[in-house]
Amino acid sequence: MTAIVCDICKKPVPGARREFNYFTILDKDICEECHDSLRDATKQQMRVRSPYTFKEYYDTLAKNLGRMTGR
Repeated sequence: MTAIVCDICKKPVPGARREFNYFTILDKDICEECHDSLRDATKQQMRVRSPYTFKEYYDTLAKNLGRMTGR
């Protein structure tokens, strides 16, 4: 069994199962709570840019993930 640690909050994910209680986005493993926070932040930023392209959404998601992981 592999130990998974959230790249945002640095907490271990007990009983880690991908896409169930942790998610991998752009080679980062994040827990469910941080995943929700990342999606909410991206959603709020994209709401004011409607309509937007997938590239704009992806770039905003990557920027938010980098900021949240401290890169």
